Amino acid sequence: MSQIYATYLAKFLHMEGVHEFLLTLLKDASLFDWQKIWVLAALSQVTTAGDKAVKAALDLLRDASRHDALRAVAATYVGRFGDHTRRKALISIHRSVSSYVQVAIYYSSRNWPGPERSNAKANWGGHGPLQSLLTAAMSKK
Repeated sequence: MSQIYATYLAKFLHMEGVHEFLLTLLKDASLFDWQKIWVLAALSQVTTAGDKAVKAALDLLRDASRHDALRAVAATYVGRFGDHTRRKALISIHRSVSSYVQVAIYYSSRNWPGPERSNAKANWGGHGPLQSLLTAAMSKK
């Protein structure tokens, strides 16, 4: 039901109360990681995100007790909506997370400014078969 509920609420993100409610769910300790993935997916339906949402996603990414799938979605969110400081945080986290989350961080670089995107490609583009495939796919953009 989390998926259905979050998808429904995403249609109302323009309303202040709905957005704030979803942000509180990201911090709710009673929710499972897979439920928080759907909350992040709903929050991703906007064109810009506030710093509170990016910080909440970054906190989830930094929490090593969280499942890698949630951490990967959080990394993608931070990479898409975060400012330069948040992107630097992703770069510093990159080497301390699983390869699954590393690929998500690399994937999020597709939204970064040109020089930062080029640096990500140079540093991470050849780290493994999945990164190489991702590099080829992002080059076709």
